[in-house]
Amino acid sequence: MIKQLAENNLTQTGTLKQEYLDFIDTLKTQGFKGDLNPDYANRVVLSTDNSIYQILPQGVLYPRNIDDLVLIAKLSNESQFKDIVLSPRGGGTGTNGQSLTDGLVVDISRHMNTILEINEEERWVRVQTGVVKDQLNKALKPYGLFFAPELSTSNRATIGGMINTDASGQGSVLYGKTRDHVLELNSVFLDGTEWLSKPISDDELAQIKQRDDRVGEAHRIADQIFNEQQALIEAKFPKLNRCLTGYDLAHIRDDSGQFNLNSILCGAEGSLAFITEAKLNVLPIPKFSALVNIQYGSFNDALRDAKDLMDWNPTSIETVDSKVLNLAMNDIIWDTVATYYPKTTGPEGEEQQIAGINLVEYTGDDEAELDAKLTKLTAHLDSISGSEGKSFAYTIAKGAGEIGKIWTMRKKAV
Repeated sequence: MIKQLAENNLTQTGTLKQEYLDFIDTLKTQGFKGDLNPDYANRVVLSTDNSIYQILPQGVLYPRNIDDLVLIAKLSNESQFKDIVLSPRGGGTGTNGQSLTDGLVVDISRHMNTILEINEEERWVRVQTGVVKDQLNKALKPYGLFFAPELSTSNRATIGGMINTDASGQGSVLYGKTRDHVLELNSVFLDGTEWLSKPISDDELAQIKQRDDRVGEAHRIADQIFNEQQALIEAKFPKLNRCLTGYDLAHIRDDSGQFNLNSILCGAEGSLAFITEAKLNVLPIPKFSALVNIQYGSFNDALRDAKDLMDWNPTSIETVDSKVLNLAMNDIIWDTVATYYPKTTGPEGEEQQIAGINLVEYTGDDEAELDAKLTKLTAHLDSISGSEGKSFAYTIAKGAGEIGKIWTMRKKAV
């Protein structure tokens, strides 16, 4: 359970439990190659993430390789360490406190952050899960490819964190969630078993279910729940392209009917296994792009209008409130985007204050088709401009360079 700690509770005394010190000492003696940090400074740094919560861990483990993760998992299964709590951590960008724990943080991002293979022809990449999302897309750019799920925290969010929370953001209408781009996962289950998970046939599933380790158990339980609770799953899981973090039982069978444990691992928040490597689908970078910056007198107006704007089939819509805008306006970065948010006056000459914006993006490989979509949208905006609850102005940015400035402004505020 997530606990919010008062600042004066983060003290250096009375927090280190002997079982955790013993666990760390045993890791040392058994050949752990990474870094072991029970010191107060490391613990305080990793007691927070991008959420409102703060929980002081007992220590921080920085595994250097898969063998270190196997050692951590196997040792935690021994009887004297059965109460040890482990929590994987990537970039710490989650807003729900997923990486926080009063046990041991297992930070994979320090050492396990290598891009292992890029297959340009088949359009996939294999990475260690400590790789940062922007790091991956920078490496893919010379090939004209990108990893599609977008986050406002992409300059620090890791692939492992995205997998564990099944992350998605801007562009999810078109590109879906992280799960939709996972081809294979290498994992270390919490009994120390290494496993490569991918879509499998019923015959392969039957064979795996015979295993007497945690891998076999996970497949047996997931298959049993799916078979016995199909009606309940159908009734309770929303028909949305991004609806939850957690065990995505609704997609344990893919469109071809194959069993895919990755639908459970994606969003499991590290509760089933440490994700060590991922083979990911990557896509061609769109040749053309445009961003319509639509301005409103209130954030609620922007929110309400976003639903109507979906009728114009954009790649993405991002709604930004006045708090984020004000932070950006007081930053030097505003000079790079101010031209897209000029001062405007109302019907009586009064200055209109921007209290909310919708960033509506279009992408594609056909410039004429993209321009046609823009023409339809802007005609609609012109027809409703100034109406109650609607936008009062808009500007258009074209090209990756100009659009990138606006997204950088948005990301920096976050």
